[in-house]
Amino acid sequence: MSRPLSLVVREWPIAALLLLFGMLYSTTLDAYGMFMWDEAEYASLARSILRGDGFTISGEPNPLRPPVLPLAGAATMWLYREQSDDQVLRVTMSGFALLALLCVYAFARAAYDRTTAFIAAALLGLMPGFWLFVPYFMAEIPFLTFFAAAVWFYYFGAYRDERFFLWSWIAWGLAILTRYTATLFIPLLAMFIPIAWWLGGPQTRRRLTSRAFFLSPMAGFLVLLPWLIREYVTFHNPLIGFRLAANQLQKYMPGLSMPWNYYLRRLPAMLLLPIAALFVAGVLWTLWKRDRFTIHCLLTAAFILTWFSCYRYKEDRMVTSALPFIAVISALSLVKATGKLRPPARSAVLAASLAVVFVVNFRATRPVFQNTFTVGYPSFLDAMASLRLHASPGALVLGANSPQIYWYSNLPSINIPEEKDLKEALRHSEWVVISNFEPEQKPYVFGLLNRITAAPGSAESAARFQSGGTLTIVLRSDWLLRALGP
Repeated sequence: MSRPLSLVVREWPIAALLLLFGMLYSTTLDAYGMFMWDEAEYASLARSILRGDGFTISGEPNPLRPPVLPLAGAATMWLYREQSDDQVLRVTMSGFALLALLCVYAFARAAYDRTTAFIAAALLGLMPGFWLFVPYFMAEIPFLTFFAAAVWFYYFGAYRDERFFLWSWIAWGLAILTRYTATLFIPLLAMFIPIAWWLGGPQTRRRLTSRAFFLSPMAGFLVLLPWLIREYVTFHNPLIGFRLAANQLQKYMPGLSMPWNYYLRRLPAMLLLPIAALFVAGVLWTLWKRDRFTIHCLLTAAFILTWFSCYRYKEDRMVTSALPFIAVISALSLVKATGKLRPPARSAVLAASLAVVFVVNFRATRPVFQNTFTVGYPSFLDAMASLRLHASPGALVLGANSPQIYWYSNLPSINIPEEKDLKEALRHSEWVVISNFEPEQKPYVFGLLNRITAAPGSAESAARFQSGGTLTIVLRSDWLLRALGP
């Protein structure tokens, strides 16, 4: 029997679990109707890479988005014979979700046993905070996979074998090429290294002073180096992506300020009651027994929640990287609670517990997939279909949500400029797209709607697409230029 096949046979429970979740996640490939702004940016980058246009959107190099997700999306589209639609890219996310479950299983198995590892992977896959993000073509799920691997590889490097430090920094390099918030790994190490030095004993101290410990960060730098070179050659600043990402949350929606305890209040909804109860029990068990691995998991999860609680603007997706650590703590509490039962009874209790978690979380998540749609759907898609039909090949389009316009119309798109530059931009473009649901749209654009209501009804000049309270207007630039007057 070949080695890969024997491994599958030996680890058949996790293989079966991955197959089950693969089928479960495949039912959500059409969720949410269409891509939001961030998804459309990643998708546009993936399509540009596949076409050989470089790391660009509408031909413009992108300084902000790291490369791992667009490269993975481009690879998926290539495997699907260059199909560039939403569902194909969501296959990429299903693959990353399964990789995340496998990552949790592998590290929990190394720390404890197969049962704990299996339960932890299953709980992560069923958490609404994880499950609901699987269809999103965004960096959250691949990031949490690489970030968790970096943290856990460090743990095993400190307490078992210094060779794991190398893999920790490689995983960190992949994490930061997925999402720049992987820089949080550095302050985490500043917290973990003194703990390991204090609690680990002579062997741990030897590992923390080994050559592998000091040289391994070079591996992470080598993973980053090609991207830093690209940033420097393109933008003359190798750290421009870090700088833009650092200011993103501060600048987004400046009029909104959310309470400091937002994530603490949201955590029960991200887990739901059965897993939340297991997590609380796991935290109590960790503090009582002072279990070293779950202490590191607890400190990591708490650090992530605390860090992002300091920002004015908050979203659930910002803290999804805490979920793998919460899954391990929750799983361990369930396994320890059933540890004294006989094997048949224990298996029955564990199976029944997972069944309860599945039923509760499925009933909570399924309506979200069925009833939640990206703002602007479906009228925006209808508008883009009209644009593809009536626009000239390669026509330039003005629009506030330019990544979505570019992705769905396959036409180059740029943002609507400041009011003083609008007429000049209209002279160099063919079409304008105005939506009433884009928060980043410049305020003066909404004032144009009064003039646009009198637009001709012919779709060849202008058209309105409305669903619910969302409106998208597509009109020729020359018509709007005449409407604005001299």
